[in-house]
Amino acid sequence: VSNYQAKHDDEMQAVADALSLIANIVMAWTTAQMQKVVDHWNQRPRGKVPAELIEHLAPTRTEGIILRGVFNFPLEQYAEQLLPSAASKKAAGKGS
Repeated sequence: VSNYQAKHDDEMQAVADALSLIANIVMAWTTAQMQKVVDHWNQRPRGKVPAELIEHLAPTRTEGIILRGVFNFPLEQYAEQLLPSAASKKAAGKGS
């Protein structure tokens, strides 16, 4: 585990952007999961989830999220899926 800390403005901006991206991914995933639960409950014979309960749902709650720590993502493992154009350029370069 690295204790790297950004020291320059561009590094701090990159860290802030990465954290913002992670937060948005977590909120999008949480929203999708919450919608699945509401859809499932709405199919029950007892009826739909009352609107007054839905008004209190929010994907921005942080009780279940660890906000401190180091996130390591094996980007090289997913490079072709994340950046297919870069992967095809790399493959074309090897063939030359």
